[in-house]
Amino acid sequence: MKNRIFEMFKFFGISGIGWIIDFSIYSLISYFINPVISNIISSFVSITFVFLVSTKKIFVNNGKYNLKLKYFIYIIYQIILVSITSSIIGILVNVFMKSNIILISKYAKILAKIIVTPFSMICNYIVMKKLIEKI
Repeated sequence: MKNRIFEMFKFFGISGIGWIIDFSIYSLISYFINPVISNIISSFVSITFVFLVSTKKIFVNNGKYNLKLKYFIYIIYQIILVSITSSIIGILVNVFMKSNIILISKYAKILAKIIVTPFSMICNYIVMKKLIEKI
């Protein structure tokens, strides 16, 4: 149990770095292009980073399937997750833009990204753990 908690903290640390990469790219490009497209682009950069580092530093590949196949499966999972989170971001941005609170409407894109992050981070840990170590 102690090892699992330590593993989760390591994963969340690496995911935190991935999130900084994701959030930075998203923040820069979301002012120039649609926030949904911005989220897709920024997410896939950080997804690749987190997968590569996690498979080297945290999870032990059980060897049943090679990492290239697992990366492909992870990308398909991420396409689904990023589609869901991007849709949620789009909805939240629309809701926040209609807010009478200036700070909320001004930072709608950033707030929406922050809100969806914990959900995606927890899902990513669970899927990555199962994919790398169990499949």
